[in-house]
Amino acid sequence: MIVEMKVPEEIWPRRSDWSGRVVSINKKPGDKVVRGEIVVEVETEKVVLGIESPYDGNIVKVAVAEGDPVKPGSLIALIERS
Repeated sequence: MIVEMKVPEEIWPRRSDWSGRVVSINKKPGDKVVRGEIVVEVETEKVVLGIESPYDGNIVKVAVAEGDPVKPGSLIALIERS
């Protein structure tokens, strides 16, 4: 089953103007990932946050590139669950 990995909404204050920027991507399509492993890092105006995989599986697609803007709920990757 292929599932979406998104920027978690609950880790930032609920502000309609919030956004961040992808500063690094640690996985590419075909890579294995385990739950809790950091897939991308996002920089906000105050901190760099690691976005962890919520699933074990294989990365099917990375939907962002370094420098891309993201908001809570933005699609990060597609993961085929194992």
